[in-house]
Order: sequence, then C-alpha cells, then structure tokens
Amino acid sequence: MKTLFIGLFFGSLFLGAFTPLPAQGDDLMAWGKHIAEAGNGDPGNTACMECHRLRGGGMPSIGAPRIAGQTRQYIAREIREVQKGKRYGPVMAGVVENLNEHDIEAVAMYYSHIHTPKVRDVSPPSPERVAIGKIIALRGLWKKNIPACVQCHGVNGSGVPPLFPYIAGQNRTYLMRQLIAYAFLERKDDPQGLMRGIARRLSAGERKAVAEYFSSLNPPRENGR
Repeated sequence: MKTLFIGLFFGSLFLGAFTPLPAQGDDLMAWGKHIAEAGNGDPGNTACMECHRLRGGGMPSIGAPRIAGQTRQYIAREIREVQKGKRYGPVMAGVVENLNEHDIEAVAMYYSHIHTPKVRDVSPPSPERVAIGKIIALRGLWKKNIPACVQCHGVNGSGVPPLFPYIAGQNRTYLMRQLIAYAFLERKDDPQGLMRGIARRLSAGERKAVAEYFSSLNPPRENGR
C-alpha cells in the first residue's frame, strides 16, 4: 500500500509537470491591454501606447492615428497589411513584425472596445480649408472623377463596419500622410486601388482640405467592433 501511494504521488508530480498551463493570451482583452501597455515581450516589440496611447486617442503631434473604437476586423487587417508590406508604415513595420495571430486579434479586440475623448490637433482648423474639404467629402469632385468620401467612409466619416474605418475626428497629420502614401508612397491595401486613384487625382491643396475637414469633426461614439 505504501509503495502504491508513493507511486501515485510521484506519478501525479510527473503528470503535473507536463500539464499545459493556460495560454498567456486566453483572455484576449487582458492580453491585448498588456500588449498596448508593454508589448508582447519579444525583442523589438514596443508598447502600442507609446504612439497610440493606452486609450487609443493617438498623438497628433507625431501623426500617430486615433484607433480607439475602430472595428476589430479593421485593426487586425491593417496590422497584417503592414506585416506584408502592403500598407506603407516604416515605423509600424518594426513594431508589429513579431506579433503573431493571437497577439493581433488580442490587441485589435482591446482597442476596438475602448472609447476616449477626441485628442485635440496641434493647431485649430482653418475655416477656409474646412469649407473646401466639406464639399469634397460630401459631394466629391466629379470633374476629376472623385466620388464623395462619405460614400465609402459613411455619414460624416463615421465609418462603415467592419472594414471601412471612421475618419471623423482623426488627426489631420495622419490623414494627410495616408493620402500622400496612397498617392506616392506605395500604400496598396485599398480594394481595387480605389484610394490610390482618388489620392492621385486630388491636388495638394485638396488633400489638405479633406484632412482638415475630417479632423475638425468629432469621432463617432459607437463602433462595429
């Protein structure tokens, strides 16, 4: 009996040593917040909050975008597109290079479920540029074969979930950089090259006006998650 007990005791220790522990990211929200705060622990990976802030409001001073409340599908897709080199993002490329699929889904879930007030741009919007941008956003420039921005990005730029992001309340430096990236810097994650064509047909002043208009708006309160 004593021998049997000792055998069972050491047998349980042996089995316990090989019992898999719960995966670190089983709770996607908790793991996503951890990545946002501290990265995933792999060399080269940086906390998302260093640019996007913990609550996802972004940093207008450096053109880091607001990502709070974007849909989970959109955030995850854009991270993958940066990894593939389809989305121009020289800073982001190094940060997301070693995120695995679980990390991507976790951080996308975290940021898609949080809300934060709009972070003010570095300077007030220009009323003149806002007025020009509003015309392009709501009506388009049909002589240039440019449709209204809201046809894809929703009423007042509030987005069309899951894959068309909201752009209302986004900082203007980021919006300008993306229009330039579509036009000149090989950002090519847009379906059928739609954004690339539009961005190239807009003049420099028109791109600036569109960015100014959407940045002057408030971000949507709800999201598609």
